Amino acid sequence: MKKNLRIVSVAAAALLAVAPVAASAVSTVSAADAATTTTATTTTNKPTVDLTGAGAVTNADKTVTVTPNFTLTAAVAKDKNVIASATLQGTITASLNGTSVTANVIDAAKGVTLKSNSGLTTIYKYDADKKTIENNLGKWNEAAGDVYVKAGNDYQVELTGVGFSFGPANANKEVSLKLPSNVTVKGDAVNGNKVKLDQYGNVTKLTFTVKDIKAYDATNTSAVQFYNTNSGLIESKATYITLADNEGNLNVNTLFDGLKKQYKAVQLQNGELKDVNVTTTAADLTAELTKAGIKVNAAGYFEAPASFTATLTAKSTVNGKVATLPVTVTVPNGKVTTVPSQTKTIMHNAYFYDKNAKRVGTDKLTRYNSVTVAMSTTTINGKAYYEVIENGKATGKFINAGNIDGTKRTLKHNAYVYKSSKKRANKVTLKKGTVVTTYGGSYTFKNGKQYYKIGNNTEKTYVKVSNF
Repeated sequence: MKKNLRIVSVAAAALLAVAPVAASAVSTVSAADAATTTTATTTTNKPTVDLTGAGAVTNADKTVTVTPNFTLTAAVAKDKNVIASATLQGTITASLNGTSVTANVIDAAKGVTLKSNSGLTTIYKYDADKKTIENNLGKWNEAAGDVYVKAGNDYQVELTGVGFSFGPANANKEVSLKLPSNVTVKGDAVNGNKVKLDQYGNVTKLTFTVKDIKAYDATNTSAVQFYNTNSGLIESKATYITLADNEGNLNVNTLFDGLKKQYKAVQLQNGELKDVNVTTTAADLTAELTKAGIKVNAAGYFEAPASFTATLTAKSTVNGKVATLPVTVTVPNGKVTTVPSQTKTIMHNAYFYDKNAKRVGTDKLTRYNSVTVAMSTTTINGKAYYEVIENGKATGKFINAGNIDGTKRTLKHNAYVYKSSKKRANKVTLKKGTVVTTYGGSYTFKNGKQYYKIGNNTEKTYVKVSNF
């Protein structure tokens, strides 16, 4: 979908994107070739920000969310010499129908310009069409008697030649771009925040201006932390107790205010602890509840479970450090929604499966460890599985019950019990016709023969598969 382009030069290396959605082959080029190479990556038939797989715009107001995101770090100077260049990193994300695509700005835009927030001073300018780069990120500004990018100051970025592809399902439609409050857009196809898509569902030659980008202090490495105002202790995981109303409901806004009152974010700045603004909003909390399956009505009310999680996030405007605090909210008079569960011991390494008995990922539970599962098994394609329970909720992940309870098998021959391919585990001889419980699939020993684990214990006790 896109390339993560690395350009080796002070000028272009300052503009490397963060957290690309996907990375293909990484190109390394010289400064002389930088502009030419970037032009090649951004002048394809389909715009880099490609949402063709998201389907038709079906929401009532035909809205597509577009979010440019930049991180600007100030230069560090000593004796009027810049000893550490300023850096600018950026991505642009478009979201539609629950699908999001993120592109590096160096790929998505044909031009990138960094200016002072007033727009009077140009600090960095990259033009793919003209193949030029103007760079003052690592220079001392003689006129101002300071660095061009100073910690704490606000700046703006202009992106030109940006395009989006929404696919044939949205051909010739007019859609609204939902932008952050500090972002504006203009272009031939733009009317306000509305854009007209062409016959292919594309829009190109857009210009975005992102203002109020705070320059972070590279010399401040202090982390952001949350503390409990009741105890005065720093916490990385928190708890909060509240009561539902007479109808068993809570309100998102009231809950949010209570959480922010009990938990404050702070950071060490110039030797003093300073408050840091919580960036989480009531809308973010609503989205988190909705994702957890808790329905919130238009007035912000929801039926309160006995326990659920609410997450607070704070970001420093000084150095960009972020802290996240998961809060377990307990509602004594809330609705009990936990699933009855039991703890079982895994007797054979077990993979996870979905409701159709298809393998989920590569993670596995190793033998002799415990797992929390449903009280009874679920039959899928004729086999018994246990559903995994986490935090009192069903996960939709299943484990073959044979790895836990085992499978009863009848011996067709007398059988010894082995602990290795050459040594017996004991002097016991299991008689023909005996029903023995085996656990999981068979193991192949060094002698090339297959054995089943028997015995609900951690001892090395195996019986040859051929005896069953």
